[in-house]
Amino acid sequence: MRYQEYAPSAILANAVRCIWTLEGDADDLMSAVQPILPDGRAEIVVHLGDCFEVVGERGSSQRQPGMLFAGQLIGPLLLRPTGAIAVVGIRFHADGATAFIATPQHHVVGRTVALNDVASGLARHLRDACASQPSLARAARAVMQCLERHVDRSRLDPHVRAAITEIRRQCGRGSIDDAAAVTGISRRHLERRFQNVVGISPKRLARITRFQRALRMFERDTSGRRGVDTAAASGYADQAHFIRDFTELAGCSPEAHLLREAMLARLFTRPD
Repeated sequence: MRYQEYAPSAILANAVRCIWTLEGDADDLMSAVQPILPDGRAEIVVHLGDCFEVVGERGSSQRQPGMLFAGQLIGPLLLRPTGAIAVVGIRFHADGATAFIATPQHHVVGRTVALNDVASGLARHLRDACASQPSLARAARAVMQCLERHVDRSRLDPHVRAAITEIRRQCGRGSIDDAAAVTGISRRHLERRFQNVVGISPKRLARITRFQRALRMFERDTSGRRGVDTAAASGYADQAHFIRDFTELAGCSPEAHLLREAMLARLFTRPD
């Protein structure tokens, strides 16, 4: 399984976290079903190989569109590869998708939709850009050039960005009043803007940010006090609070997470 990240160009840097590619085969993954966990970012995914399936709670499955927009996750998304894997992805900053997708972001929270349904012009041009590219690396460069023609940075909200920066700086442990204070607008106005631009509330983004930090710490820690130490260092009130948040966002307890193979989640999770 080959995973590669490409830094965005200067034109895209305010909106795009990275362009990534994934190449391999379904047999390369250690488990048939792969959980993708919330990370506070929306994505565009272009399948140039066989599309993944989304697996439901009762085992039902539905094949993803060849080109899709994935809104903010608020729980685990279970994916199953179906064959040859050749994917180009666009990972946005928490508020970055709004520079390309005019649909209010709260309308797509927890959903994966065909990109054509929310940005038909971008979908058409991305399809043309990726057509007949000899490699995923060349496709990634073509995608970046296409994005440069479609980005509308005027949609980015500087107040929302300031709050996101503060939430990230405090690793999700600060209060939302602290985040609102750096923006110069009221908490209520900030929350309203977050719904349109980010899709989720500042409080939920802070929870996800704290969870992601705790997840990385938890997986690295080999001590017998793994859960206790992680809860304290990540700003949870106690271990029970950590377990509740982890279970909601990961779909399983911390210990159960360690026992299941989650290759895609680990590939896609990177510290800021």
